Amino acid sequence: MPNERIKLYLKQILDAITKIEISTVGLTRQTYEDHEIKWVVERGIEIIGEALNRIKTSDPALMITNSQKIIATRNKIAHEYDIVDPEILFSIVTIHLPVLKDEIQKLVEKE
Repeated sequence: MPNERIKLYLKQILDAITKIEISTVGLTRQTYEDHEIKWVVERGIEIIGEALNRIKTSDPALMITNSQKIIATRNKIAHEYDIVDPEILFSIVTIHLPVLKDEIQKLVEKE
């Protein structure tokens, strides 16, 4: 069972995913180019990546699928924001976040 600090990080990940989901309802590749949507997605991924990094530091045994890739994406957004590929972020939103959400929800429910 995750400790209280990790539970907080897991809930922050779910909150960020929810904000991204709300902002991207009906999202198409073309509408993703709207700068406000991109900002919400990028900020959400930064939060998710940082929370995963903190989880990894607090409990290296807790495995979350693709956490290292998510952390790397967070770092790219934070440090190389001007060259982040919108296609990658679009695929994260439409393909990978729903999978991550399910996995995180199962961890939260273990409490």
